[in-house]
Amino acid sequence: MTTRTFTAEELEEFGVPFECDPENGYAEELSSKLDFTTRWAHVHEFVFRAPDDGKTYQVLYWTGATERQDQDLWNWEDRIQAVEVEEVSVTTTAWKPVKEDK
Repeated sequence: MTTRTFTAEELEEFGVPFECDPENGYAEELSSKLDFTTRWAHVHEFVFRAPDDGKTYQVLYWTGATERQDQDLWNWEDRIQAVEVEEVSVTTTAWKPVKEDK
């Protein structure tokens, strides 16, 4: 697994996660979703293309679960580990109700 370490300042300079805009030299947002929640925080998975090397990375960022939570975006980490990722197609199986015969 290939990783890259960013500082919070570097990610902010790239516009990650809230101000991505590749036309203005910032990162390109490729995916953003809620990954999991804790009692006090929502943890989001964010995938972006870095403007400096063109590679695609995944990071986790944190937001408070309520408006009163004191939650740092990077969970008070000085160095943020990003995993280099690539897009792949995944086949899933789902269960659906049987339609009644008329």
